[in-house]
Amino acid sequence: MENIVGVVTTTYPNYGLKDALRGISKAGFEYVELTSAPAFFTHIDPNPEEMTEEDAKNILRLCKKYELKVHCVAGHTRLMKENAVKNFKTVIDAAHVFGAKHVTTDTGEVKGDQDAQKFYWDMRQIGDYAQKKGVTVCLEMHGEWLNNGAIGAKIIEEIGHDQIKLNYDTANVMYYGGVKSEDDLENALPYLGFVHLKERGGGFKQWNFPAPGEGNLDFEKIFSLLKDYSGPMSVEIEFDGSEKPLGEIDAAVKKAYDFLKKHGYV
Repeated sequence: MENIVGVVTTTYPNYGLKDALRGISKAGFEYVELTSAPAFFTHIDPNPEEMTEEDAKNILRLCKKYELKVHCVAGHTRLMKENAVKNFKTVIDAAHVFGAKHVTTDTGEVKGDQDAQKFYWDMRQIGDYAQKKGVTVCLEMHGEWLNNGAIGAKIIEEIGHDQIKLNYDTANVMYYGGVKSEDDLENALPYLGFVHLKERGGGFKQWNFPAPGEGNLDFEKIFSLLKDYSGPMSVEIEFDGSEKPLGEIDAAVKKAYDFLKKHGYV
């Protein structure tokens, strides 16, 4: 496979960047997606809005220590907020400094036509800025508005910008949208810029996201649908939402690596 595959640091929500990088590297991965979600937690400290050049160098030095390259920045919880465009530009700047070509994000809360028009306007400005920096922004299936591939395709078409694509999350489409990724992914294929390989251990609205291969997604079909997709991916493991021991998270990341290695992705 030609895909670059890493692990998003949301997999380590209660641990620092060193612990996350150590576990991801030890499992065998060579790439990492660094998370900055100010409303919840961050592994980019300080957040991109306050990050200096020296801060960025320190993060890069730490990644190099663990022989990991940053292939993406997850810059959540900024859109549809005050100063959304200004703040999101700093996330794009961070990705550029880290050498990452992709940024993933949620859309924020879009509750009606007026919100949608603001969102589209903001995303076109963000797309223009991302283009200057050589970065692609990828909207994730997350929340009640963009919750499956079919809807995501329409949103990307409406934005109409080459630098704005979809981040297809294989488990979120069930949790938020009530559809199986095996049945929905095809809708998103022409608009894909990134993929989160997240397993589903439960049903609609059940927070249960084990290591890939440990749940009930039909990854054989998913990988078949993705056979012509050569873009980047990240593993994301969120378990049942409760705090897990570091060793348990590390073990799950290693299971993910072994599963993907068996399928030729790493």
